[in-house]
Amino acid sequence: MNAIIEVIAPVFGIVLLGVVLARLKFFNAHTSDGLSAFMYYVAIPALLFKSLATTTLPEDPPWAYFLAFYGPTIGAFCLGLGLARHVFGWERASQGVCGMSSCYSNMVMLGLPVVAAAYGQAATLPLFTLMAVQSSILFPLGTYTIEVYGGRTVGGQTNVVKAIGKLLVNPVIASLVLGVVVNLAHVTLPATLSSILGSIAAAAPACALVSLGVSLAQYELTGGLGEAVAMTIVKNVLHPLGVWGACLLLRIPADWTKVAVLVAAMPSGVNGYIFAKRYSLREAEISKTIVVSTIATAFVAAFIVHVMR
Repeated sequence: MNAIIEVIAPVFGIVLLGVVLARLKFFNAHTSDGLSAFMYYVAIPALLFKSLATTTLPEDPPWAYFLAFYGPTIGAFCLGLGLARHVFGWERASQGVCGMSSCYSNMVMLGLPVVAAAYGQAATLPLFTLMAVQSSILFPLGTYTIEVYGGRTVGGQTNVVKAIGKLLVNPVIASLVLGVVVNLAHVTLPATLSSILGSIAAAAPACALVSLGVSLAQYELTGGLGEAVAMTIVKNVLHPLGVWGACLLLRIPADWTKVAVLVAAMPSGVNGYIFAKRYSLREAEISKTIVVSTIATAFVAAFIVHVMR
């Protein structure tokens, strides 16, 4: 429990820094907008492109493991979508950011150190296996839901062509496609370009968390907490339960199952907030979901490690 709290504490520290800077009037809403734009148009594309361009693709992908994790993950996305539509009464585009926040795990900042602390360095292989494809699956799904599904009027097809066009030139989707093309073409990135991309990508987590803190400072603490708690239940409770059941059903080895379940219990990733900020959709609710979900992770992750040991 203490090891997990030690990993989570710096995340709150960076968010708190953003809140304090906003309260002291050093940063404002425009700062948050600028940081979010940098994340969406520069940092995330750089991270995705470099990761996919330089990753060694496995000759025999563990399809059963992918299915055991990402089947329930997409199920959590759909559950979040339905929650936003039928319970919250949100419009179509906002349903997409609810889906993202209900299923996207914080694998890098929290998943990696928590898994290493709980199960040792040997557990990083199944974790890296999941990390390699999370963005490739969920970013297009979230973007499609917001741009195409969210671009339609209820019962109609208006703006679908325009939305699909925007989807094709979306910087996140473009970086994913370009990274895969470069990888399959066996192109080696020049050292200077690789260093530039690495430096930009390394700034992504801290920029996103500071932006989140600045954004939280703009809202009342009480509003949107009900929605945040509901999304946290989907992300931190139902998601790992679904992954656990799928791993048992597909007979995934125990060591890999433990990692998959613990990763599914990680808090809602900051990428949900980046999407919300980029499209100006339910920023207050998504911001608070990340905070509530991160708090919940300290208890849920400790419980999972205890039970599965």
